[in-house]
Amino acid sequence: MESESVHNESGDYSKYGITDVPKSTVITAFGKTKTFVWLSKKEWAFIILTTVNILAAVGLSVSRLVTAIKESPGNSDVTFAILLIINAVFVAFYCYHGVLRERKYELYVLVLAVIVVLAYCTVEYSINIKGHNTVKLVRLIIIWFLAPPNIILAVLVARDFGELEFRIAGASEYLQHIYDQAAIFSCWLKFDLQVTASFVVLALSDWTDVNILEQITLGVGIPYTFFWDIFGWITLRREIKPAAWIFAFFGLAKPTYYVYKIVDLYTHTVMKESPQSQDGHSIVVYCYLLAGALAFLTWLILMIELVLVYRNFGKGLKERDFKVLSERSSLLTGRPRRYVFSE
Repeated sequence: MESESVHNESGDYSKYGITDVPKSTVITAFGKTKTFVWLSKKEWAFIILTTVNILAAVGLSVSRLVTAIKESPGNSDVTFAILLIINAVFVAFYCYHGVLRERKYELYVLVLAVIVVLAYCTVEYSINIKGHNTVKLVRLIIIWFLAPPNIILAVLVARDFGELEFRIAGASEYLQHIYDQAAIFSCWLKFDLQVTASFVVLALSDWTDVNILEQITLGVGIPYTFFWDIFGWITLRREIKPAAWIFAFFGLAKPTYYVYKIVDLYTHTVMKESPQSQDGHSIVVYCYLLAGALAFLTWLILMIELVLVYRNFGKGLKERDFKVLSERSSLLTGRPRRYVFSE
């Protein structure tokens, strides 16, 4: 006899003349996820507005990147164009993943990312007067026009989240607390990858003069962080305690690198520059120092969150999210076990 589950999720009632209602959630590799069919009008408005914002930012940044490379490959505009494109990709992920998975903290990070980009475009255009051009002006106008409603919608959408959390964690306040902690840790993992990528890009302020060490940093640093964050996500999803210790150990390389690069840059660049210097390179340098401080702070918060989620391993959240129930987790979550019969 073929394996068969006594629990049928959807049910086929078409033979009775009853049309199946579209599912509001589906089980994916990421866990329970909302379907586009069940998104509210507010969520659709947020997704559409964010998409327009991202496409405008990426389009103008690519245009400026191509022009800057032709005119002067070592120009700071090359660095900032790449930086904006990278952050736009992360904003897109926060938007779609945050809405479909109801991750309110990812939408809050999206708000932070939009504010940072808005501040950069404003400050860069105000200080780097010599670098004024039509593309930068249009980019500044568009972001000031689209960013405020984008931020407001993100906050409003995030405040309405809760249905998916209830479907996963149930009515238990304790499981809801565990779910929130896991969501926060997952969000910081993504933000860690974002700030690390930004940090590495800013380190290469002059793309025409990249030494061997910087080539290694670019070739190893970002992939290392990517796989480290993926490993952390797998550790969280599968609640593997030994893996958490491995994750923490290999994470020690990150703050070491941040401190080394910040000290090296400050010693060889900032100390030798005139305080009155306000050219594009100076802006890159100080943004680099800020990105390094933010990356170090992100790593520190991530380690603190790791301790919190580590304590919650084995409390039933994994089984609720992936519907892999055991006798122990069934008692904790209050759900009946699902049995699979086979020959």
